[in-house]
Amino acid sequence: GVSGSDRRTGLGRCRATMAMRGLTVFISDLRNCSTKEQEEKRVEKEMAHIRSKFRSDSNMNGYNRKKYVWKILYMYMLGYEVDFGHMEAVKLISSQRYSEKSVGYAWCALMLREGDALLRLFINSIRVDLISRNDNAACLALNAICNVGGEEFAETLSSNVIELLTNNFTKTYVRKKAALTTLRLYRKSNDILRAEEWADKILQLFDEKNIGLLTSVTSLVLGILAVDSTGWEGASNKAARTLTRLVLNKDYSNDYLYYGIPTPWLQIKLLRVLQHFPPPAEHALKLRVSEVLQKIISGTEVTKNVNKNNATHAVLFEAINLSIHLGSHGQTLQQCINLLGRFISIREANIRYLGLETMARLSEVQPETLEGLKKHHSTILFSLKDPDISIRRRALDLVYAMCDMASVKETVSELLVYLAVADAGIKEELVLKIAILSERFASDYAWYVDVIIQLIKSAGDYVADEIWYRVVQIVTNQGDDLQKHATEAAWRSFNEEPYPHKTLVKVTGYILGEFGHMISDRPGSRPAQQLQALHRHYTSSEPEVRALLLNTYIKLAHTYSEVAPQVAEIMEHYSAAMDQEVQQRAAEYISLSAPGMAEIKGTVLEMMPHFTERESIVHKTLTSKSQQEGAAVPPPRADARTAPDTPATAPARTAPAPDLLGGLDEPSPPAASSAADLLGGLDLGGVPEPPTARSSAAPDLLGLLEAVESPTLAAGVDLLGGMGRGGGAVASTVAVGAPTPLWIALCMRNHGVLFEDATVQIGVKMEFQGHQGRLGLFFGNKTQAPLMSLATALSPCPQLAVQVSSLAPTLAPGQQLQQTFMIDCLQAFGEPPQLSVRFMSSGTPVQLLMRLPVPPSKFFAPLNVNGPDFFRRWKTLEGKEAQKTFKLKTSPLPPPEVERVAAEGLRLAVLRGVDPNTANFVMAGWIVTKGHAQPQSDEASVLMRLEINATAGMCRTSVRAISAELVSSVVGLVESQLAVPGA
Repeated sequence: GVSGSDRRTGLGRCRATMAMRGLTVFISDLRNCSTKEQEEKRVEKEMAHIRSKFRSDSNMNGYNRKKYVWKILYMYMLGYEVDFGHMEAVKLISSQRYSEKSVGYAWCALMLREGDALLRLFINSIRVDLISRNDNAACLALNAICNVGGEEFAETLSSNVIELLTNNFTKTYVRKKAALTTLRLYRKSNDILRAEEWADKILQLFDEKNIGLLTSVTSLVLGILAVDSTGWEGASNKAARTLTRLVLNKDYSNDYLYYGIPTPWLQIKLLRVLQHFPPPAEHALKLRVSEVLQKIISGTEVTKNVNKNNATHAVLFEAINLSIHLGSHGQTLQQCINLLGRFISIREANIRYLGLETMARLSEVQPETLEGLKKHHSTILFSLKDPDISIRRRALDLVYAMCDMASVKETVSELLVYLAVADAGIKEELVLKIAILSERFASDYAWYVDVIIQLIKSAGDYVADEIWYRVVQIVTNQGDDLQKHATEAAWRSFNEEPYPHKTLVKVTGYILGEFGHMISDRPGSRPAQQLQALHRHYTSSEPEVRALLLNTYIKLAHTYSEVAPQVAEIMEHYSAAMDQEVQQRAAEYISLSAPGMAEIKGTVLEMMPHFTERESIVHKTLTSKSQQEGAAVPPPRADARTAPDTPATAPARTAPAPDLLGGLDEPSPPAASSAADLLGGLDLGGVPEPPTARSSAAPDLLGLLEAVESPTLAAGVDLLGGMGRGGGAVASTVAVGAPTPLWIALCMRNHGVLFEDATVQIGVKMEFQGHQGRLGLFFGNKTQAPLMSLATALSPCPQLAVQVSSLAPTLAPGQQLQQTFMIDCLQAFGEPPQLSVRFMSSGTPVQLLMRLPVPPSKFFAPLNVNGPDFFRRWKTLEGKEAQKTFKLKTSPLPPPEVERVAAEGLRLAVLRGVDPNTANFVMAGWIVTKGHAQPQSDEASVLMRLEINATAGMCRTSVRAISAELVSSVVGLVESQLAVPGA
């Protein structure tokens, strides 16, 4: 190293300059590199040079070591990986020279992280500096501990840090750093500051005169109180005396005045400390706190200086929070209310926000102030229309917190009016709070039911399931009067809406199933009319709604024998539904109707019993939502009328339905010997068992299986369960890409045979939900020889993302194999991809070409809109239309046939009353694509009109959508179903 005499001479200064000049030259070289490759080459060269120096020069002087470590740090900050130099940094930290020690600590702060195993190398050196008498070295050590942190530092060094803090001989600036370092370590390990050992010593620091040290110590105490205030009660008196000294006695230096305000940050921290404890027990001290609050609250003025306003209002709002905390023990609450009322009406958005937030807290913590707050009711309601959504949310919180028994009907009425114009960002929270208020303070539950039904009609998309669960819970638990009123209100609202929201359908369906008998004797609400009205919306409903409606149907049939035959037909029809939940419920209800099940049926279908009283699930939902957003939810003012979390929705359901479309990213491999059943539990292949009288008569829930007439396999046996019949000679290439009756049939339903000849049978089972679909191809070998080199390939289709499972290359005689296709619809398309199936049969190569039966309609969803909205969308898509006129197979066209083609086949909603000509039909839907930003938007719409000339037996089909290929595909499918073949 350079000796002391050298440093006092020109030679020493020259050597020091030359030593650091190497670092300057290196940085200049890197900055002058014109390409990334040049920079990397220069860095690699320098790293190699430094490595060799570290290895060869064991007696390297401090200057060179410092220079090389600075170079390594610079390369690290540029993003290059560094895995050496740690021991050199330890040596620098151990140096007695500040310039070298600071470089070592810079390495520690930049290169080390909490939990790093290399920390152990530095702990002893850091401890030596902490206990040394060198204040500068101690400050460097404290900085390093703060930067790295971690439990290891907390366990090994905390006692030394706290000793520095509490030692009266430690310099003030070192104690400031020690206080903040202690807070950093305390947040990692709460055990380092036991109250019985350290509370008195740390609280004595409040008597210090230095404002900087006071601020650091107050930050430490606040951090401790945030975890546990036990044993630290003395902080209350200390904080009160310190506040008095600053605000009333003005005991501070002018260095700590900020725009004329004495130490605003320290004032805020001290006011927060006082909020962790009850009012001071000492009367004189309590009066002093009141004087401090009075001076802050009455002495705050709004000025044109933004910085001064920010500081004064920060102190003021903390003083108001303390006044709220003290409550009746303070004398400033009324002044706080007047101030807050002024704040929520000024132009500055931040002040309005804080005023509304503090008002909400005041109404929750001090309910006796409600009358004073209600004077500002009109201003608060006006804030609901503020352009800033954060202010609207705080205003809504305040309205919610201020509501009580006397004002609930007025408040809910105003919120319902606001709901009609509220933007989407606040509607969900607004709906939840209206529901909670109308339940919590309802003097009449009939009014509560009316409010919830109005909510569903006004903002159905934002009404969570928990809200309608809660309605049926309360209605079930109350007497006949409320049940009758709820049934009448739900039935009336349901019939008033041409396209009721799904939540209204659920509520009406559930209530009619339980209490429909209460209105069954009135004209217009007979059992058959109830069933007809509900079933009118069945096909356009989502699967969960359909499942609930099946419960209602079976309960109606159980109560009224006149609708039992119609319900039996519905159950039989939907026992073959694609949706597993609907299918299983229908099948169970069919089984439940057997003659020997009468007693069990009566037990299962009896009226729901009362629910157990529990906390309202709606309030729990709001609490959970607010916690996720970081906001607080006010507790109930009165006991909420509660019931259980969710209503039971029907019969013998012991397990939830599986996720049919789960695991799309990992399609399971096909079984080795039999085809897996896509829709659950049915074996579609393998060697069939000999038929018995019972098995041949058993119904097939999916409509795919037939009784097999022979237990032995032979050519021509339908290995896929009687899904179709066909034949033909095997050729080297069989092109069946053009639409065939089998392909067209699969476009309208989800299971059947795609191709069959004397050699092979290819069956299909599909299911679709939203933009996702799963298609299973089943290959059956009908010959006595194995089919070899079996493989499939798909033609490119950019609009679809397809994942294909593996397929075994050999298909043995009598064996079935399954291949699964996971399909995502990315955008609108027309023609589906072409499928090529290749195999070797008796040494002859065979290739089959066909299209996958996945037209765009598989990704449609019903769109229930009214007439004006339909024609608005129709006009928007002007110029994007395809038309086709053809002769009808059946004239006039029967509505059930339209329902079969449009609703069940094409997944479109049939809109009634839109076209003034009752002979015409109007349909609407939308194509669901992955990641679509605006579901059900105009661009996603698929609109169709069927104009019927009954006299001539002709039909003109008009389809409009954003994609020309899509409309052509839909027109072709409609023609294939309704037109005279070959006409």
